[in-house]
Amino acid sequence: MSDHHPIESEQVMWSGSVSNWHYAGKWSVIVIMLALLVGSFLQHWIEDRTVEWIIRGVLLLVAIFLIGWIRLDRASRKYLVTNVRVSTEFGIVSKQSTELRIQDIRSINFNTSGISGLVGIGRIEFASAASDDAEVVFWNTPNAEKIRDLVRSLQTTAT
Repeated sequence: MSDHHPIESEQVMWSGSVSNWHYAGKWSVIVIMLALLVGSFLQHWIEDRTVEWIIRGVLLLVAIFLIGWIRLDRASRKYLVTNVRVSTEFGIVSKQSTELRIQDIRSINFNTSGISGLVGIGRIEFASAASDDAEVVFWNTPNAEKIRDLVRSLQTTAT
């Protein structure tokens, strides 16, 4: 007969990715390019229609490329807080994951700066006693302060 230990049921308390505000500069470039594209249909700046269509195509392709890059970059970074652990996962095809049990977290460093800090975006670093550096880092995370407080509350209920 085998020993069966009750496995603590793991519940996802928060999951997320990099904030869209992290890409504000790229989103601004996309908006400008799309505005130029629409403006090119309203006002003809160039007499040669072929060149005009080439410029429109380039504007559209660059905007689509930037949107795809943002979506791919966000999809490649996943952050997870459960009642048992915090973890990060990077990658689309080749994945790398780092996790730390809630009970092993010895320090939580929280940092916000600049305009992104004003809207609640920050970096949260989780470290254990086993390392001098943070093992798990949530970069450019929305509602970073709330996530830090969530992990703190999970630490008090875990003990």
